[in-house]
Amino acid sequence: EVRITFTVSKAMFAAAALALVLLLLSLMGVLSAGQGVLRAVLLITAVILFGSAAYCLQLARSGRAALLKRKADARNVDRLSTELELAKNIQSNMLPSIYPAFPEQKEFDVYARTEPAKELGGDFFDFQMIDKDHLALIIADVAGKGIPAAMFMMASKIIISNLSKNRSHDPAKILKMINKQIGANNQADMFVTLWLGILNISTGVLSSANAGHEYPCIRHKGNPFRLLKDPHGLVLGVMDKVEYRSYDIQLAPGDTIFVYTDGVTEAANSNDELFGLNRMVDALNINPDVPIAQLVDNVRRSISAFSNGADQADDITMLALRYFGPEGKPEAAGDGPTEKEADPDEPAAIVKTDE
Repeated sequence: EVRITFTVSKAMFAAAALALVLLLLSLMGVLSAGQGVLRAVLLITAVILFGSAAYCLQLARSGRAALLKRKADARNVDRLSTELELAKNIQSNMLPSIYPAFPEQKEFDVYARTEPAKELGGDFFDFQMIDKDHLALIIADVAGKGIPAAMFMMASKIIISNLSKNRSHDPAKILKMINKQIGANNQADMFVTLWLGILNISTGVLSSANAGHEYPCIRHKGNPFRLLKDPHGLVLGVMDKVEYRSYDIQLAPGDTIFVYTDGVTEAANSNDELFGLNRMVDALNINPDVPIAQLVDNVRRSISAFSNGADQADDITMLALRYFGPEGKPEAAGDGPTEKEADPDEPAAIVKTDE
């Protein structure tokens, strides 16, 4: 379109120039017939053509500028997409992704997954050996979404992961230190919810503390999953000098702990109904003895069946741990398929339990 407009303007300028030449010839007496009328026609024609050509030229220049701007915008979008993809990969690489996470540890299995609602997420999880006999479990949710939440998430994760290695093994004391560090440079007034558990591998005691995070779910072998309404402290990063409270859960061989972010329970369908706690617990109890990777997948598939194509509004993150005790994982066939044999594409039963 820009090229056509430029061509039309050039043609109009040429025609206007021709009209001026004819007008000049008329004034010189070369063209004598009907000089008065001819001069008037030529003058009007030249003025109209020059005006139209100037207008077309202005349109062409504006169109060219708009075209150049669109191309520049497209390049900026491509660059931003590339940078977001790079940031997404950096963020993803900060989270554990290789399973089994601790192949040398036969006393437990641990598995987690996260799905950001946007290119970058604010949820994160971690698990790490503090020493030979203690495992730290972390799941957290940064307030907000997008790039600000992702940046705050990465800074918070570094602080939390480093301080979780504190050898006091007291989650409440660790949360107090984490809160102090996160709040020290929190100019954006953002906050983090966090559940922290420290498992004594030899005894099965899971010492935990909760900073405004969702209630965990617990299953003792042979029983269904149930919600554990643990003591809650204030979210991290809001106030300095906050005290937190630790509590202990005694795990026996075969027991499972499941923690998650609010993107699970607040997943919505097209009718704006929420998945909720009851549906989540029911999804866990579809087949609670399966390996924990499949257990987490059962919940995710139940969320997908419930939402039925509705947009994901929040990050979805889940973490599960099964404790086997010092004797290690039993080899009995009744323990269900192994992690590698679990089929993540096998549909789970659709949970229809009402809140």
